[in-house]
Amino acid sequence: MHFDTTFYLFLIVSVGYLLGNIRIKGFSLDISAILIVALIAGHFGIIIPDDFKTFGLAIFIYAVGLQSGPGFFETLKKEGLKLNSLAFLLLFLIVSFIYVTGKFMGLNNVAVCGIFTGTMSSAPALAASLEVNNDPTISVLFGIVYPFCIILTVLFIKLLPTFARINLDREKEKFIEKEKELHPEIITKNFKVTNENISKNKTLKSEIQKMTSTIIERIESKYSIDNDSEDCQLHLGDIVRVTGTKEQLDKIKLVLGEEIEDQVEFHDNLKVLRVLVTSKNIIGKKISQIKELKAFRGVVAKIRRSGIDIAPHENMTLLLGDKLYIVAPEENAKKITALIGNNLLLFPAADFLPISVGIVIGIIVGSIPVSMFGLSGVKISFVGGILITALVLGRLGRTGPVVWQLSPHSTTLMKTLGQLVFMATIGTNAGKYLVESIQTHGFNSIIIGVSALIFSLLVTGHIAYRVFKYNFITVLGLLSGSMTSTPSLTMANNITKSDFPAISYAAVYPFSLIATIVLSQLILKL
Repeated sequence: MHFDTTFYLFLIVSVGYLLGNIRIKGFSLDISAILIVALIAGHFGIIIPDDFKTFGLAIFIYAVGLQSGPGFFETLKKEGLKLNSLAFLLLFLIVSFIYVTGKFMGLNNVAVCGIFTGTMSSAPALAASLEVNNDPTISVLFGIVYPFCIILTVLFIKLLPTFARINLDREKEKFIEKEKELHPEIITKNFKVTNENISKNKTLKSEIQKMTSTIIERIESKYSIDNDSEDCQLHLGDIVRVTGTKEQLDKIKLVLGEEIEDQVEFHDNLKVLRVLVTSKNIIGKKISQIKELKAFRGVVAKIRRSGIDIAPHENMTLLLGDKLYIVAPEENAKKITALIGNNLLLFPAADFLPISVGIVIGIIVGSIPVSMFGLSGVKISFVGGILITALVLGRLGRTGPVVWQLSPHSTTLMKTLGQLVFMATIGTNAGKYLVESIQTHGFNSIIIGVSALIFSLLVTGHIAYRVFKYNFITVLGLLSGSMTSTPSLTMANNITKSDFPAISYAAVYPFSLIATIVLSQLILKL
């Protein structure tokens, strides 16, 4: 019976997915199982055309870039330089170890490149390498080394705290304390205006907000207040509800006068709305650009993004999934909710025009040859081009009427589908030469890859923790992100019982992915 390519593609994905989800004492092969199944299928003559490989990788990388864009540029402003320097150190140690050892053992650059990409478990680096040299040896050695190194990386993350005698609960407490310092809690308090200078000088609400960087949500006054006005004068004896950090509220207390601990009943018919940003018309806009919000007398008091409370300001760009705390008249609640969206399911599953345009731009960027490290004609490949483009577009959010961001559902689907299709394709094409490659290279490639991985992870982890004094949770995320290893991040989250490792993971992942792509090409050009 004859079946077409589509049947075999989804058969490989199905069998590999089932095998990868089998857990033995908490461990699983994960996506590497698809590669193993594909290698076996390729050995028996089942081949998936290369066009599937390109398609799968394009949508996977584009989705990763869009998702990472906002956090990537924000992190670069803070700890990004140090974290990415450590990530580069890890990559440099790995590639140097493999290159020197490989040359000592008489391996050519093609074999060294295959071992390096397999050690890094980097499908994008493999794709970039095959663009430079389509030698099947690269794919075969990648397929041989990949399963061992991806499992080793996960094991390393799991066992490192035990070997290093680290108390993860204590590290978690320290991490939370540090995060609170970087992102102070946004709180709300009531104050009574007892400072006579405010009444004498006819002080406006907007002046107090600008002076203290706070948000005055509500005012209870014996004087008449025009609720339709965006601003109003404060009077002696007024009671105001204010939102800000502890430091900001301490400042406004000095300005206004007395803090009120008792419950206060306001008679201004205002209500606090909790609304998710999902409207296509709002995503990517600055708060100051949302004129309708002012028309509905809505004030953004707080923004919750990626589990962190952020104090809003007029020039802040709103992202898909932001949770806004908006103070507004109760009669305008439905209008404001409709304006902001508040329903992820209503967001377009995928607007394919921005997706296709973004990928086209990325492919063009990746095809431009550049000179680096004394070598000319080096391309970051269509993979690197798509990633850089997606990072920038993800940070922008929108360009005029075009919204670049995707819903979480669309992002997950694109990442998963793209990765599965890519792994199945490269596996079948490498499987044709599997037996021949094992006979030629034996287990030397595995030994080289595993040795390079253990040595480099230990050295980088030690420097990050002991020299740079990073929290161990940050170190786990750093090592996982530097290896661009999602299974390792999952393990780090599991053993720390938190999502905190994802912060440093996201900070280094894009750079590490691009650096791995460039290094894999450099090996072939040396």
